[in-house]
Amino acid sequence: MSLTSEVFLVGDDGDLDILAGVRDGRPDGMDLAGPESWRRTVWGSRAIRRIGARFLPALVSVHHGDVVAPDEIPAFLAEIALVRACSERLAAETCPPDRTVDSHRRHLRARLHGIEVSARYAQEAGGGLLIW
Repeated sequence: MSLTSEVFLVGDDGDLDILAGVRDGRPDGMDLAGPESWRRTVWGSRAIRRIGARFLPALVSVHHGDVVAPDEIPAFLAEIALVRACSERLAAETCPPDRTVDSHRRHLRARLHGIEVSARYAQEAGGGLLIW
């Protein structure tokens, strides 16, 4: 199972309208946020908390996903930049035993890129992001 990042709009009634299919203009694969295990081993790790991330670590305690509200997208993008800047250290500290640090770092950066693409798409659409 994989974590995905879904773009949503907030309807007039306050309900979330998740963009899917042809309504979702992101390139294929840009919704992937990592394996389910990353909820706690990478995005919810002590290593990522130590650098000051707050949105991604919230995934560890949420069973059905976490919402980044439309007005929080700029702060979320700043967090993505922070995580990217620390990706070398994070990869070394969160690398699973069955993978090399270099391979884990590439995978981490690729998933981070997909999350960023989703967040920027959400920002352009005036929406938010749901990671589950």
